[in-house]
Amino acid sequence: MCALKSNGLAVSNGNGHNHDDNNRRTPITLPIQSNGNGKIISGFELLHDTNDTKRSSVEVFPQTEILTGDTEQFGKIQKAVYDLLDAFNVNWDDPNYTDTPKRVAKAYMEYWASGYGREAEDEITTFPNTTASGDLVLVKDMKYYSLCSHHLAPFHGYGAIAYLPGENLLGLSKLGRILDIFARRFQLQERIGAQTADKIMELLNPQGVMVMLYDSEHMCMSSRGVQLHEANTTTVATRGIFKEDADLRREVLTMMNR
Repeated sequence: MCALKSNGLAVSNGNGHNHDDNNRRTPITLPIQSNGNGKIISGFELLHDTNDTKRSSVEVFPQTEILTGDTEQFGKIQKAVYDLLDAFNVNWDDPNYTDTPKRVAKAYMEYWASGYGREAEDEITTFPNTTASGDLVLVKDMKYYSLCSHHLAPFHGYGAIAYLPGENLLGLSKLGRILDIFARRFQLQERIGAQTADKIMELLNPQGVMVMLYDSEHMCMSSRGVQLHEANTTTVATRGIFKEDADLRREVLTMMNR
């Protein structure tokens, strides 16, 4: 795993193996937050509530994607795939293509974009923190898969989630489930981490949350453009006490990087 500057921004090590911080380029990323009613607002003009350090900034373009799961939507996806292949003048008599539009539509609805049809509230259960313990909870090395919203190209990597409990606890496997819900959409790596962190804050109201996505390979970067074949990307989203306390943030980042 690559080393990481604890500045809360996305970090790419450029070639996937160079761990020298002096050779890194750190792009500016836009933070994301929930608007309070269960939706994520997206965009460029950021609004920041300085009185609420548990929340991040707000994007202004609402996400409108849905997954109905009905035959009408399935038919639209299937036709779109057919039209794409037809634009390349594929030979529809070739049995390798005959059912491709149907297979691709099914894959999008059941796997690649299935996160749009899922809500974390429906899949997790919280438990009272009966010990009143505020000790750290950390789960890492959780594999995730997603599709880049810029090119619809796959990207995948690993996730680590840490939180300091308040009054409620969450089953350990459910941390990975929340991550999977947001990953199985047309996404940005930065947005997956931000949405996951915001949802955990919303559901648990913990002291703080940190989500790190690491060793992530983006096919839109490795297979096209500059073709950085060995590049991997790390992003970190912090909420609550992890955003406020630099020493605590550094300590947890060290644990995530072991």
